Amino acid sequence: MRVKLLSKRYAKALFDLAGEMKILDKVDADLRLVREVFSENRNLKLIIANPVIDIYKKNKILTELFSGKIEDLSMKYIQLITIKGREQFITHICEAFDDIYKEYKNILPVNVTTADKADKKIMNDISSKLEEATKMNIEITEKVNEEIIGGFVIDFQDYQYDASIINQLNKLKKGFSENLYEIQF
Repeated sequence: MRVKLLSKRYAKALFDLAGEMKILDKVDADLRLVREVFSENRNLKLIIANPVIDIYKKNKILTELFSGKIEDLSMKYIQLITIKGREQFITHICEAFDDIYKEYKNILPVNVTTADKADKKIMNDISSKLEEATKMNIEITEKVNEEIIGGFVIDFQDYQYDASIINQLNKLKKGFSENLYEIQF
């Protein structure tokens, strides 16, 4: 809980500042890059989270890594987070910023899982149906999971629509395991 609250506060402060400077889109792209670099580089995560390594060395590493690739505001913000001793929360702050940004832009992230790579027409149909139903801009992330055999599973917010073959087979299996014709006393 503490991490989520802290991340949201730091992200909100950056969001407000970026909004005032009218560079929200650029800062969002910057933080996506930062999050991507951290997720792809385990050693960087370990170095930044290590309390033995001096804050100024961590700051130097991050500055060399991102300087010139992200906006000055984003760079200064990462440096500030590091100086304040919150560097282990950088990815959490980036995620919180992304959540705030998507809410502001009325973007609904949707995960669509299929057994095979779906063609663009199907994804566009799903997107348009969800846009009609939610009145939001849809951002689809497609995942492939061969275990669902066929069909699709749509996840967004707290909702899940499971139209997969494996789900239908499991329902049939459960239905057959119940003896509906047995006299019940």
